[in-house]
Amino acid sequence: FPEHIDSVLTAYRVAAETKSALYDLYLSLGSEVLEVFADLSDGVTAASMRPEDTLVIREQVVERYLRRNHPRWLEGKPTPSLWHPREAEGRASGAAVPLGDFRGLARRVVESLPDGVPLLGRNAHFGGRSETISFDVVATSLDDALAIGQAQGQQHTLPGSIGETSGTFDSAANVALLWEVQPNVYKPAGERNRNIAALHRRHRNWHRLTLALAIDWLRGQRARIYILRGEALAITHEVNPAKPVSASIAALHDRTVEAVALSAGAQLSTPDLADERDLLESLVMNHALRKHVLHHGAAEALWKWSGGEEGR
Repeated sequence: FPEHIDSVLTAYRVAAETKSALYDLYLSLGSEVLEVFADLSDGVTAASMRPEDTLVIREQVVERYLRRNHPRWLEGKPTPSLWHPREAEGRASGAAVPLGDFRGLARRVVESLPDGVPLLGRNAHFGGRSETISFDVVATSLDDALAIGQAQGQQHTLPGSIGETSGTFDSAANVALLWEVQPNVYKPAGERNRNIAALHRRHRNWHRLTLALAIDWLRGQRARIYILRGEALAITHEVNPAKPVSASIAALHDRTVEAVALSAGAQLSTPDLADERDLLESLVMNHALRKHVLHHGAAEALWKWSGGEEGR
């Protein structure tokens, strides 16, 4: 923590392990974590707070965030992001930017349109990696957005969105890599996320729509676009061997990319040596993927996106 914050927590004898849990939340979600912590500890001794007592902080931060920013998104106004870049050490957020009317684009890629607001996140992805871009469709109803934002799941981007497409965009090199099309919430099953089952059905096309939004925006930037292949998901993302990226997830990822490319009249081609050089000279790959491309090339790990319809 900054010294002035740490001194207050120390003065109130907050336990080291509790302080550590708070700090991790502070890096990811900013100063509102401390405001919620102060409210939670009001009337009790801060020294008695345990790490498990901080679990509710994220939920309350999400609720405050949505109540404050959701009305602005409906008005087309940009806001700070929920997740903060870690290099800013809790002191600055990314941005959430409404993308305007998306119905023309949506009708080309999905049969059923979700009722939502399309949003671009800049440096707004969980984990705080710099140069990230993310694309969400947040439910138009605040109550629906709150229900989705508090549901069980990964919740990696903007709360209120069933799922997202994310990547990195090196604007200086004008190179972009889309490396995930991932749900923010788990699919309802039994009692899990039962309260959002109807919402999940209405937003079931989130994967194709958010990928199409990403491609549409990047084409507007005239970026060279690359997309991770399903077989490279494990190389890029798998950090817990106990939870491997399954073959079915890889297949679904490829199916989504191919379906959106088909609907857009675009081509997915194999990167050549010039493409590989552009990728390696840019900032779009993480360490694991960069290492793989250096040793094995980009041909089996990535697609290059070419062509497709212009605009919306």
